[in-house]
Amino acid sequence: TVDVVLGNPDSTPGDLRGMAVDIRAAVDHAEQLISALLILARNERGLTVHEEVDLATVAEDVLDTARLGDRRVHPTLQPAVIAGDPVLAERLIANLVDNAVRYNAAAGDIWISTRTMAGSSQLAVANTGPVISPADAERIFQPFQRLSDRTSHDGFGLGLAIVASITAIHGGTVTARPRDDGGLSVTVTIPSAGAPAQGTGMQAPERPGVLRPG
Repeated sequence: TVDVVLGNPDSTPGDLRGMAVDIRAAVDHAEQLISALLILARNERGLTVHEEVDLATVAEDVLDTARLGDRRVHPTLQPAVIAGDPVLAERLIANLVDNAVRYNAAAGDIWISTRTMAGSSQLAVANTGPVISPADAERIFQPFQRLSDRTSHDGFGLGLAIVASITAIHGGTVTARPRDDGGLSVTVTIPSAGAPAQGTGMQAPERPGVLRPG
């Protein structure tokens, strides 16, 4: 865009303004990608902040500011307190909500719940949308993985990879399960504050922080 406009001696102020808009969009796109990659890189050092964080409160804050469009949200938020990084906890929930909004049906539904059970804090986000195969659900937490029917949407394929990374450094697990009538259900389980952690970070197997359903 820059080369075409600057190379044309007859470019108008409107052409220059259009070029500026294109440059701004490209810069914003690059900034978002760099931010996502930095989060993944920093998480490799492990968890450095250990504060009590209620996932229910964080979820309420995320929903208050999320761009939901015509999506209908059904929250069931009970206390679910973990020991961790509140900034990363917010990013985890924001990414899950964003994913549920982006890959949903028109005027679709989103269900978000938090609860404490058996020494663990659980967050679940589910949404309506296209049918997803179990195989696709297993690989969706890998970086730069997007399903074939998701390529028309903006994004880098890093949102759920960041969810898996944040979950792992908090000693938790994350699972994804296709919903029978379309869409996805993602469940994050992290040891509650004061409970023994299940893991110590990003050491892991083929699919870090991801357990197969069943």
